[in-house]
This record gives sequence, structure tokens and C-alpha cells, in this order.
Amino acid sequence: MRALLSITRCKRAAHIAGRRAHSVCLPAKERAKVMETSRLETHRFWGKPRDRGRAHGESLRPAISPLLELWGDNLEQNHGVDRRRYVDLLFARSGYIAALERFAPRVLEEVGGIAEGASVDYRTLLAFQHVNEEFEAAPAFAKEAGLGEACTTIVLDPSEARPTLIAQNLDLAQFLDGFQVLLRTPCDTSEGEIMTLSVPGMISLNGMNSFGFAVCDNTLGQLRTNLDGVPIFAIYRLLLESRTLAEAQSTVQRIPHAVGLNWVMGDGGGACMIERSAYEAALHAPAAPMPAFHTNHPLTCTDWRDEFRPDAPDRPRPARSTYLRLAAVHQRLQGRPANELGIAEMKEILSSRDDVDYPVSRGGGANQEDQQIGFTLACNIFELTPQAPRWHIASGPPHCTQFRTFAFD
Repeated sequence: MRALLSITRCKRAAHIAGRRAHSVCLPAKERAKVMETSRLETHRFWGKPRDRGRAHGESLRPAISPLLELWGDNLEQNHGVDRRRYVDLLFARSGYIAALERFAPRVLEEVGGIAEGASVDYRTLLAFQHVNEEFEAAPAFAKEAGLGEACTTIVLDPSEARPTLIAQNLDLAQFLDGFQVLLRTPCDTSEGEIMTLSVPGMISLNGMNSFGFAVCDNTLGQLRTNLDGVPIFAIYRLLLESRTLAEAQSTVQRIPHAVGLNWVMGDGGGACMIERSAYEAALHAPAAPMPAFHTNHPLTCTDWRDEFRPDAPDRPRPARSTYLRLAAVHQRLQGRPANELGIAEMKEILSSRDDVDYPVSRGGGANQEDQQIGFTLACNIFELTPQAPRWHIASGPPHCTQFRTFAFD
């Protein structure tokens, strides 16, 4: 990684892009060989928030600066927004920092520690954390129409044959590929431990804790937002303090959200999906015994942004990706009760590529409609028991990436 630091910005972007393109464009058998060898390193950071943040920054410093440069390149290439301008606008036009200071001060301390340890600009690193908010903010700053969208999720309540399962394809920008890491940190309010999937310099993208609770999400950009709400990355950290699903549900109801999304959560006793706008929460619960699944458009909550209301005169065209992926999952799950499904079936569904343009397992690239059709940064299956929760992860598109299993020692 040290050699990477000496590469200029343009050469670095080209180097990484070329490496990614190589792994995605190979024939299927060869691509699988390449991606099966990818490592998912685990890093443990202990102590108080600023202390563990500083350790995070120091340990992963060689990767953090290049990653911020690639993030800036992505903002410019896909939205025409300079990184410094984006950071200034994000905080000038929102009350995110004030909301974080009120509801999640420890999270801010941890981000500050990472910035210190990595010797990077604090405000830039803080803006980098706002993954969900970026889907709306970046196009808005560029005065572009449309919304980013990502992720496919499935939940299964426990049965006699297996524990609760939560499954997610985490779809994000392809430049993040190759930087995936697992972070292990202590809970701040109990003796528990947290394990999160992330990239260097970022708090988390999803995760589980040693109490057997796990959480992930689907972006729902059609729901109302709140520029004075709490950014999603910080709510993740608050939720991962939860001992139970009921405790997490209370947190979702209590905390004002910055943007809309579908929370996917569970513990040993069961799982749920909660569609949450900035102001309202709605439980998405299909009739038992069928499994619940979701992509990136609201199925239950009707607290729409004005332009997406049914009576809006210029309502945007529905995004094909979210509906086609939902249809693919629905077709594979139709008539299959939740108690007949397990880890093998979750891997099969999340690895599927039934639609040519918008498959569930997404390998990046472009088509006639979208310059970025999405990239599955990781496929996650959380197997939740109070005593020994396990996390099955493919750190890349699951149709060509090997799964590995992680647990608390």
C-alpha cells in the first residue's frame, strides 16, 4: 500500500480502475479464480471512541488517502462536482453536524480520531461517511435529476431447522472494491462487541454484534428527507449498541433520520423490515409464512417526497433497476415458505443474474440507460443466534466471489 501513496491522482485512479476492470471482464471461470483469492482483513480497535478512531486511522493510513482521492474522482466523473465543493455544500446546506453532536457525539469523536490518525482533513473524512445521503446530495449539487439506489435484502424468521437469517447484497460505487475490511470494536454502552463491514476511514456499512443482533438497509430515495436529521452512518453505530431487535426498533422510531431507507434488522427471536422516511416509520411485513424481501422503492411507507407523490405533475420515471431486481427475487421466492429456505437458498438468490441489464448480483459496468449500473461490494448473510452469531460474506459480487464465514472469538 505504501507504493500506492506515491502514485499521482490520475495514475492511481487508472491503476485501480484497470485492476477492477480486469477482474470483472474475465470469463466467468477465470473471474471466479481471481476473486476467490481476495482477502477480507479483520482489524480490531479498542478503547474509547477517539482512541480507537486514532488507532483505525494510523493502522489503515496507507489506504485512506488514496480512497478519498478515488471518492473525489467518482464525484467529478459521475456528478461533475469537485470534492472540496461537495464537502462545503454538504455541511453548508444541512444541519447534519448539529444532529450528530446531539444524538451521536461518540461517533463524531471516533471520526475525529480516524482523521487524526490518518492525517487527513476531518471535514472531508466526515463527508465521506455520508454514503446514504450522497445518493441525494451529489446529483442535487450537480443539478441533475435522478436518484442513486442500491442493495437487495431478504429476511427469514427462525424455524425449527435454522436460526434467523438476514441477507443483503450491498451495492455501492465500484471504486470501493478491493478496499473492503471487517472492523471489530467494543460497544460503548455494554460489554458487547461490534463487527462491521467497512472500508478504511469509514465507520461502517452494515454489521452485527455479539448479542446476536444485525442490521443492514436499502436506500429509499423517494421518501421525504430532513437536512437537520441524523446521517445514516451514525444511526448504524447507535443501532449496533442494541442487545435486542425490540431495542433497535425503538431507536429507529426515536432518532430523526436525514434520508429515507428500509432498515433490515434481526436477532435470535426474529427479523423485520422498517421503511423509514425522515418523519415516519412503517413496518413492512408480508403475510406469514412468506419471506420478506426488498430493493430500492417503498412498498409500505407513503411519506413521499413531493416530486414522487402520485398526483405530482412531473413525477419521475420509475427506476428500472429496483423493480427488475425485486421481480427477480419475487420469482425465485414465489411459493417457497420461509421455513423451507436456508443459507444455501439465500446464496443462490443473491448470486442470481436473471435480468441482463439489472441482475441481483451486480458486476458494475454500464448499459444504454445507466452509466453506472451498480456494483455488489459484498454479499452478506447474517446467521443470528444469541450465543454464536455468524456472518457469511462474499467480498464482491457473489456470482463470482467465494464466501467466507466470520464469528466472534
